[in-house]
Amino acid sequence: MFRYLKMLLPCLVLLLSLTACGEPVTSPEPTSAATPASATGTEAPTDAPIPTTRPTTVTVTLSEPDATPPASATGTEAPTDAPIPTTRPTTATMTATLSEPEAAEGIPVVQPVLETHSVLDDIDEPPNNERLGDADDPAIWVHPDDPSLSLVVAVLKDGGLDVYDLNGEVLQSISPDGVRYNNVDLAYGFPLGGTPTDIIVATDRYQDRLVIFQVDPASRQLTDITDPNRPLLFTPEGAESDGETTAYGVAVYRDPSSGTFYAFANRRETGEIAQFELIDSGNGTIGWNRVRTMTVPTPEGGEPEDAQTEGMVVDPSMGFLYVGQENGGIWKFAAAPDGGSEGTRIHAVAPASNYLVADVEGLTIYFGPEGQGYLIASSQGNHTFAVFRREGNNDYIGSFQIGAAGDIDGVQECDGAMVLNVSLGERFPTGLLVVQDGHNAPLFPVEDDGEIENANANFKFVPWEQVAAAFDPPLLIDPTSYQPRTP
Repeated sequence: MFRYLKMLLPCLVLLLSLTACGEPVTSPEPTSAATPASATGTEAPTDAPIPTTRPTTVTVTLSEPDATPPASATGTEAPTDAPIPTTRPTTATMTATLSEPEAAEGIPVVQPVLETHSVLDDIDEPPNNERLGDADDPAIWVHPDDPSLSLVVAVLKDGGLDVYDLNGEVLQSISPDGVRYNNVDLAYGFPLGGTPTDIIVATDRYQDRLVIFQVDPASRQLTDITDPNRPLLFTPEGAESDGETTAYGVAVYRDPSSGTFYAFANRRETGEIAQFELIDSGNGTIGWNRVRTMTVPTPEGGEPEDAQTEGMVVDPSMGFLYVGQENGGIWKFAAAPDGGSEGTRIHAVAPASNYLVADVEGLTIYFGPEGQGYLIASSQGNHTFAVFRREGNNDYIGSFQIGAAGDIDGVQECDGAMVLNVSLGERFPTGLLVVQDGHNAPLFPVEDDGEIENANANFKFVPWEQVAAAFDPPLLIDPTSYQPRTP
């Protein structure tokens, strides 16, 4: 019987897709001090109702096919008077339900003001020419002359990456064959051929390499300037990348004392983290040399792959690297290359805490004056964001969640995130938080290893003042003390 269940899955997925694509499904009603805006950036009506959760459910009944007249062993037709077995029905019912997760009780809700297009994963032909890929991690680049012309660069794994303006519109798509851009970060003013150059750095899991792009402020276009002759990040010399236990998360920074640029990359399904010095290869490209290896241990009772880390962020002026261990918590290392190989776990996942629920995903820092500010972590297991003090022992302050706003659904299953304190023009005068939404609406169900999952993801833009106002007392709003180009 179960072989027919397996055969039916593609049909079930098709039925679910047709059901889900017909009408958006949005989060439960949020509460926020700010007025929501629609996906086009226009103000949403203040009395607009917020739709409630609507599960997508399909029930299918299966039975054995009718029997056919028997044939002889020689292949000739059996006598017409031979008895024909009657059908013996075997019936099974399959019910698939796909809906948005419930909002977390007692946690303040903020709202996005815009979202990017849908990105669909695990399908061959998108129904409405949607972008194919697996949206994961964003980085915000600040334009040197006009902050309103700043960019959001976001990786889409197998889909490459997209470059968005501050209206969430695509300015450039980069989609080479055979890549999987997993995480992304950036740095300003790398001395390339003696010229300060802004760079975007992504990890390519399939190729086990860094991929480095130059940003042209005039055209706001990215150009690949990766040195093709550098060694793979984690694959042994002379071997080929297996595309699995390879480069995963990335964090980039400039050491304030030496002026040297570094990239941290971690290795999938292991606890290994490596630090690489970024170097001018002398031919208009940028390469790297490994300078340090660090590790985090396997969580108690786990398998070696449970040591996996991904999200990372560097606090250059405080001299720390923060690493998110998906099933373990948040680790803190010295950022300098002579800082040793071991770190300290500063916050653990549930049940050791009630504010981090595995997986721990994206990490980002809101920079304030004199060491003030906040470390923010995506707590993917309960669809919230935990906020910690930047200074001292990184004490926990509280959490928030991102709910629906008019036609824009809320955020669940978030992977990557980045926050910026500076003004980005009239739309975001007090800073911006960009997050990945791993459960975007409308729901687009696909079958993955026998389970039905939502293949629709995108990125949501949230003004920082909304996040600050969600706390009592409010969080810091300071768009001037820290400037990412001159930290």
